[in-house]
Amino acid sequence: MTESVDFDNPKNTFVIAEAGSNWKCGSYEDDLKQAKKLIKVASTSGCDAVKFQTFRSKSVYVSNAGNSDYLTKHGNNKNINEIFTNLEMSYEMLPELSKICKQEKIILMSTPFSVEDAKHIDDFVSIHKVASYELNHIRLLEYLSNTNKPILISTGASTYKQIDFTVDLFRKKNDIKIGLMQCTAKYPCPMNALNLQVIPKMITKYELPIGFSDHSLHPIIAPLVAIGLGATFVEKHFTLDKNLFGPDHMFALNPVELKLMVDSIRNADKAKGTGIKEILNDEKELWKFATRSIQAIKNISKGEILKEGYNIDILRPGNQSKGLEPMFIDKINGKKATKNYLIGEGIINSE
Repeated sequence: MTESVDFDNPKNTFVIAEAGSNWKCGSYEDDLKQAKKLIKVASTSGCDAVKFQTFRSKSVYVSNAGNSDYLTKHGNNKNINEIFTNLEMSYEMLPELSKICKQEKIILMSTPFSVEDAKHIDDFVSIHKVASYELNHIRLLEYLSNTNKPILISTGASTYKQIDFTVDLFRKKNDIKIGLMQCTAKYPCPMNALNLQVIPKMITKYELPIGFSDHSLHPIIAPLVAIGLGATFVEKHFTLDKNLFGPDHMFALNPVELKLMVDSIRNADKAKGTGIKEILNDEKELWKFATRSIQAIKNISKGEILKEGYNIDILRPGNQSKGLEPMFIDKINGKKATKNYLIGEGIINSE
């Protein structure tokens, strides 16, 4: 893969549309059609990448893992092994997804859950993603570190101690670019559990690009706060229809919301500016018109004594010539005018 991947550019937030398991809807042919629709939506919405998940149930959970309270609460009474088996992505689908992404001009990503998954994914992606609950999967981390590809790491349900271990493992490979993602592993995640203030702290602690994997329901609030706090990449689940059956649909964005999120992020990127405090081109007309300066309030003859409140004052010049900055008022007060001034003109010199 040769796509350019830049997830450390504050002027252009790297946006990942997380398809997750939302491509799954029936037969292989139906699944592929659904995946194609999702890719097209992500592309037309302006996302930089679209991400799937590739796993085999047997290499994720123990064989008798049982039921998830979260999934049962949301109407799925099957045990987790059955659910994961149903959501397995055929490895044969990866080259098809790659082809579609190239056509739609969007970067393909897919999160692996085992070394075997990663081996099949690696030929088709230019960037890897480590899921929060794989943060301690040392064999997977070791394999990914040897791909020499950029790696994004979600940090849901983890502490700095665990993150330190993972970062140190990857940093042994000096040529690998890595990024960390603030994430709360709750689906959906309430606003008061997003903990976005950790983003600037992670930037300082790790000196790495920091992003945000968002599981909240609102399409705009959390992503914009995150990039305002320094995040340079954002990931968000999306779906074609929130009412479809599956674990990830109900908290995902619909296509309209996804487009709204991306447009809002792009505008927020523009709003960041350069970080240099200066008079901008957009301000110059009003700066000249409305910023106070030392102006004549009477006609003044050359040699006349300048006196604040009598023939000069600190006023906005409007369309008249602009005088000296008000900070110089005490220096010219009581001095002689070096030229004739008409009422309203800016005072530019004295002796």
